[in-house]
Amino acid sequence: MSNITALNAGITGIQRGMAAAEKSASSIASAQNSASGNPADVAEPLVELMMARLQIEASAKVVETVSDTMGTIIDTKA
Repeated sequence: MSNITALNAGITGIQRGMAAAEKSASSIASAQNSASGNPADVAEPLVELMMARLQIEASAKVVETVSDTMGTIIDTKA
């Protein structure tokens, strides 16, 4: 896998994680505004929010690793 492909995968992962986090946050907010007040209404969105956070963190590590690798390659060539 080339560095550019890995970088694109990392950025795409961050974008997808952010979209999932926004969707989960919206679900949590609308559940709290509903009259039912049932805690089960927010359980699944909370789990999805945590999964989105993990996806963002993992993707950020991919981007960081690619950046470090590219820096090492540039330092080695210079």
